[in-house]
This record gives sequence, C-alpha cells and structure tokens, in this order.
Amino acid sequence: MDAWERWKPAMGRFALFAFVASAVAGCRTASPDGAVFLPLLDPPATGLEEVRLTAAYSGSLVVDRGCVRVAGRSGHGALTVLWHRGTELGRDASGPVLRNAHSGRVYPFGRPIRFGGGEMSRDFAERQYPAVAERCGPPYASGWLPE
Repeated sequence: MDAWERWKPAMGRFALFAFVASAVAGCRTASPDGAVFLPLLDPPATGLEEVRLTAAYSGSLVVDRGCVRVAGRSGHGALTVLWHRGTELGRDASGPVLRNAHSGRVYPFGRPIRFGGGEMSRDFAERQYPAVAERCGPPYASGWLPE
C-alpha cells in the first residue's frame, strides 16, 4: 500500500469537515445593484482557509431566476454554486462578470468557465442555506474562481 492509499481515508474526512465548517453559517449577496443574487459561503474557520475541494466544474455563468448560476454544456438546467469569499459580482464593458477579488481576474457571463469546487447535497443546502434554496433551487455545489 503506497502513502496516498494510507492517507486517502483521512483526507476525505478532513475535506468533509473543512467544507462543513466553512459552509455552516449562511450566505450573503455581493450584488452591486441588488437585482442579481450571488450566493456566497461564509468565511472558513481559522486554520482552514487553504482547504479546498477538488472537483472541477465547467459551463457558462448565467442569471437564472434572479440568481447567478452555472449552465452546463449539455443544456440540462443550471447549477447553483455557493461561491467562496473573494468572489464578487460586477460589470465591465462586456456586461455582468464575476471577479476574483484576490487576482482581479474577471469571468464574463455567457462564456465558458472552468472552476474548482465540491458537490453539495440538496438536503444540506436546504438546511444550511434556506434563502439560497428558496430563491435559486437545486442542484448545488460550492465553488471558487481560479486565481
């Protein structure tokens, strides 16, 4: 058994703990005009700032039912993403964008995007983020924009 196989179960439990600890408190909106809702995760617990889940998502940023969502390539609905802190909703000459506040990089709506994140169960999202569930609906994930 190699080192990764020995550590994999512990890393899975740690990732789950880190996700739950960072997601438990609620969400906020960072909309400049209040018209579009941007679901955000609350800040992670001290010491867990660098823990991130490793799923990869892709699609296009869209506004669906007044929420920032990610439409998949297949056209089968959109994903509600609760974004990590440092994600901002803004506008540039091309229209609405998400901005990585740390790097300044922008991601225009309607264009392909790839980002990291983690799956979020419907039950967990509806319990911990009732405003997001009511306003945006399933399916759910957490996500962060690339630097």
